[in-house]
Amino acid sequence: MANVHANVMQSQNSQSLSLPDRPKAKGNYTGERLKVLRPETYRRVVRLLAEPRQYVSYREICRQCHVTDDTVKAIEQREAIPIATRKQALMEQAARIAKLAADRVEDQIDTATLPQAVVTMGVMTDKVLALSADPAMIIRHEHQHLHAHQHRFEPITRDRFKEIIARLKAQRSASQSTLSFQSVPSPLSTNGR
Repeated sequence: MANVHANVMQSQNSQSLSLPDRPKAKGNYTGERLKVLRPETYRRVVRLLAEPRQYVSYREICRQCHVTDDTVKAIEQREAIPIATRKQALMEQAARIAKLAADRVEDQIDTATLPQAVVTMGVMTDKVLALSADPAMIIRHEHQHLHAHQHRFEPITRDRFKEIIARLKAQRSASQSTLSFQSVPSPLSTNGR
């Protein structure tokens, strides 16, 4: 009751009389207590950690298993080798299933009534790619200088500027002299009406 009053009461300069906020003490998270007290939950966290992160995030593992993210990360560090082994086993299993589904699709392609096999093949192929940690696409940027002209810097001086203007005027007058315009009455003109 006194704690409630201390939190509600304020001093005359409008500052709270309650204890100052202390930073939360960093715990020593190892997952040991979870393994002893809730072994099924511990094993489930390990199984979920073996899944690719894009399918099961840390937040989702915390939500499903009712544990904190610190506990999940501690279990991940503690069980790094078993998780890697489990990932490898899952990848091999997914590859086998994808191969079987692909074989079935190939065997029954004439009937074309195998949407489940196609979906299974796609899902398992995605699983293999996700578990293998290979990049889905390799981006290579190559720039080839195929243009025939050379780049060089020419400072623009007054003389150079006058030369450019003269050249442009000569080009314009040459293009205008080669064009012969004929005056053709427009069908939309109002002079004839």
